[in-house]
Amino acid sequence: MEYNFYDVLAWHYDEMQSDMDTHHWADLLDSLIKKHGKISVNSITDLGCGTGSVDILLADKGYQITGIDSAEGMLVEASSKDPEGRIIWSLQDITDFELPENTDCFLSLLDTLDHIMEPEVLQRVFDKVSENLNAGGLFIFDVITEKHLEETLGDNIFYEDYEDFTLLWQNRYDKDTKINTAELTFFTLRGDGAYDRADGDLVERFYALDLIEKMGAKSGLKLASTLSEDEERVFMVFIKE
Repeated sequence: MEYNFYDVLAWHYDEMQSDMDTHHWADLLDSLIKKHGKISVNSITDLGCGTGSVDILLADKGYQITGIDSAEGMLVEASSKDPEGRIIWSLQDITDFELPENTDCFLSLLDTLDHIMEPEVLQRVFDKVSENLNAGGLFIFDVITEKHLEETLGDNIFYEDYEDFTLLWQNRYDKDTKINTAELTFFTLRGDGAYDRADGDLVERFYALDLIEKMGAKSGLKLASTLSEDEERVFMVFIKE
């Protein structure tokens, strides 16, 4: 039986991210919001929310959350963690989304923006964020470093054997185009002991921080802070003044 690759990715996403300290991420984002926001931030919109693990924790802190993702399977997983319906889960493209009203803060986590391959489309995301962000509000996101792509991932093959699935990951990073291609193969264990296979590619581009800063400025967003806890990713905080 064949499955949609992105549905399979959604089913296994949390286990693949099991080494991520979601509580630390939620605390970090909360601290950045409180430090840099020029308004009292109540509403947050997460672009590319995935399975919503961090959003759930931010809702626990009292924020009103909207999670946007273009993968229905991701939103199914996210909503299953939110039985009380505290969060609005919205099936939309983050490059062309609509909101009923402006928000106080936008988030985009786990290098979601790096998966936007065309700079002009990324610029459009900044434009949409600025249009839908309250004055004094924030746009907080993380991007991967070139070290992560060139050295950590590089031209390597990775193998992970989980309890109910196996993941093969063949990676290629092109230093000239700054494009990284991860060819993923999932083997998911069935009840009869056999495995179903699903294949797909995840592609992302390295964007230099100065280019991202210029994109933000072009959309009326000012870079307020950058934060790097390691050499693998950088958090950027923009403010709409």
